[in-house]
Amino acid sequence: MPSSMDRLVNLERLDLGDNEIEMLPPHIGKLPALQELWLDHNQLQSLPSEIGQLSNLTCLDLSENRLEFLPEDIAGLESLTDLHLSQNVLETLPDGIGKLEKLTILKVDQNRLTSLNPNIGHCHNLQELILTENFLSELPVEIGKLVKLTNLNVDRNSLTSVPEEIGNLCELGVLSLRDNRLTMLPDTLGSCKRLHVLDVSGNRLPYLPYTLLQLQLKAVWLSDNQAQPLLTFQTDTDPDTGKTVLTCFLLPQQEYQPTIADGRLYRCDVTTANGTFSYADPHGGGATGDEEEDDDDWREQEASRTHSVKFSDPQEQDNREVSISSSVDACSKCFRLVSVAYGRCKRWAVRWGCCAARHAPANLTRSSSYYMLNTLKEFDEIEV
Repeated sequence: MPSSMDRLVNLERLDLGDNEIEMLPPHIGKLPALQELWLDHNQLQSLPSEIGQLSNLTCLDLSENRLEFLPEDIAGLESLTDLHLSQNVLETLPDGIGKLEKLTILKVDQNRLTSLNPNIGHCHNLQELILTENFLSELPVEIGKLVKLTNLNVDRNSLTSVPEEIGNLCELGVLSLRDNRLTMLPDTLGSCKRLHVLDVSGNRLPYLPYTLLQLQLKAVWLSDNQAQPLLTFQTDTDPDTGKTVLTCFLLPQQEYQPTIADGRLYRCDVTTANGTFSYADPHGGGATGDEEEDDDDWREQEASRTHSVKFSDPQEQDNREVSISSSVDACSKCFRLVSVAYGRCKRWAVRWGCCAARHAPANLTRSSSYYMLNTLKEFDEIEV
């Protein structure tokens, strides 16, 4: 950066993002009118102390650099409202962070923070605090002083607890604590009357505080805590404290859908160009079978069923309904229903299922001149 830049006394916005800048010159502090400074996606490892002289700066973006620390002189940025520090290697925030009383947005996600400076509690106007993907094991109790905070995100850290002072965040609307090590949430969370989004998935919570019933929650994420499914919340008693709590079981996302591996189909309606074939198992039981048997083996015991087939004969004007007798069984390999039906009127046999024509019973032979074998390879409509 040229030294002559300090002559730009009226410069208000400076965008140096997406470069390979490794250091800022000291004369960066001689831009008294500067309000926005963009230094994202560079190679900065440190900042000069003179940056604290930018008293009119409102937005400072230092994301995607290699910053290991911030100078204490950052406290001089008394007009700063937006501070972006994402994707650096910061291990702590300076004490001067508490001097930024006008700060409304602070993003320190994807760094190496092991603790959050308690002076953060002096940022009384802070509304959005993003601490995702750090190494925080706890939050300071001073976080309860951020009474204007609306969005708090501490996803993917190592939190084992949340301070009870979080109940003082009366404006908090979104709280995300995904993928931590939480074993409980404080009862005071029910005092966050504006809270409408809560994400505590990926923790170790056995229950939720009963006080959450006082909130008007619109979205709640609870997955990867308890694996036992429940359709609704239920009350329980904590055996250690005796408090009334809400169970925190993983809610099922889909209705259970049976598969063919569960056994025999109980009811099946097949509509084809030739007619409608219906099957109903009056016993309502499933077929277990031996899945290791060869595809060509039939079950020794066959159930006899009576069905109704409706069809339209193109050479006749009327539709006729014929009751026919059929042999029904399930394929021993894949459990799909296999049926051979006989009809005197139509002189035909219908095979429905996964098996080829070689599976036909012995009583249906080529010598029979009254019957012919049809293997249905494709259906117009199948309803189960």
